[in-house]
Amino acid sequence: MAYRRFVWKFGGGRRTTIMSIPEEIQIEILLRLPAKPLLSCKCVCKHWYALILTSGFVKTHMTVQKNNPILMLKDSGDRIYSIGYDSLPSSSVCEIKDRVIKVDHPFKSSLLHYCDGLLGSCNGIICTWLSYYGGGNRNLFCLWNPATTEYKELPESPIEFNGDNVCIHGIGYNDKTDDYKLAIGIKLPGNKDTTLVQVYTLASNLWKTVKTIPYRFCDIQISGVLVNENLHWLALGQYDLLLLSLDISDENFKEMQLPREIPEMNKDMSLGVLQGCLCLLVSSDVNGVENYFEVWEMLDYGVRESWTKHYVISHESIINELRYLKLVRSFKNHEILLLKGDILVLYDPKHGSARELKINNVPFRNAETYCESLVSLNSGTYSVGLLFNVYYLDAAVV
Repeated sequence: MAYRRFVWKFGGGRRTTIMSIPEEIQIEILLRLPAKPLLSCKCVCKHWYALILTSGFVKTHMTVQKNNPILMLKDSGDRIYSIGYDSLPSSSVCEIKDRVIKVDHPFKSSLLHYCDGLLGSCNGIICTWLSYYGGGNRNLFCLWNPATTEYKELPESPIEFNGDNVCIHGIGYNDKTDDYKLAIGIKLPGNKDTTLVQVYTLASNLWKTVKTIPYRFCDIQISGVLVNENLHWLALGQYDLLLLSLDISDENFKEMQLPREIPEMNKDMSLGVLQGCLCLLVSSDVNGVENYFEVWEMLDYGVRESWTKHYVISHESIINELRYLKLVRSFKNHEILLLKGDILVLYDPKHGSARELKINNVPFRNAETYCESLVSLNSGTYSVGLLFNVYYLDAAVV
């Protein structure tokens, strides 16, 4: 094949084939390739085929690719877009359509399913919510790796759920068992202060009822925030608003403390992640009118005293309408990407400036940070278009 004939010409005219390069250097080169070119590299030789499939290579490659995050966007219809964070422009009014890729998700042309939303991302795996065009209450979750286009429809949960009774959800990874889990919380009928939690485990392909917890959750943010292998939500306790975490490994919940300086329950809050730390976005209002937002960061995970107020956002374009504000991502230059209702806003706390990011004025329903990976769902199902390529590449070597 063409790959076998690849050569490099060094000084003095000496020609060297790729396979004569020391193996450790080959591995370093492969680790820096995006996921899709690596799928092609599987057909270079049997050695590379076996190497790229090993769990150690997959994990190391995933760690390297976390330095190249991608923004995944879901509009109010059935379209999903992606754009590299490095491609976000710096002009005052940003039209990013020329740098955006429209993603061919598994159910884009389905006659039965409708992709209703992105529910979270973990290690290159995105969880989506599927609704049926035929109506009724039948809903499904789907795990999807956009880089390999592999996807897996999850089995129906033993307890029926729909868009009205699911109050929390979140996807996470258990490093101890090398497994992925999806947690959902369902409002119990007749008891608004109690939530039934179910957990799906990828390895077993089964749902199980974990427990019933005495909390209800804020409808404005039901997607769990993943930090330190724990999912986090803001919950409504009997007397106050509190932070609740779910340990992915042992599936136990515990209460965590919010900053002492914001004890009032009536504040609008949302959770996010800044530079790997759990963050809290808190609104302040005067007579019901938004005045500014405070950004708090938990520098030492689990320690209440480590909550630190980093920014105060008072830009008029951000606070002029009462909308849900989500922290999407922070950057090394300290800029913050926010999802304000259905609009993306890039905020610069150093200069107090803000600019909207637009794609033909399309409103966005979801914004998730995603990093490419080779993680397999072991489903054997792929989006139309890559299915032939996957089997062809494997057959070319085996």
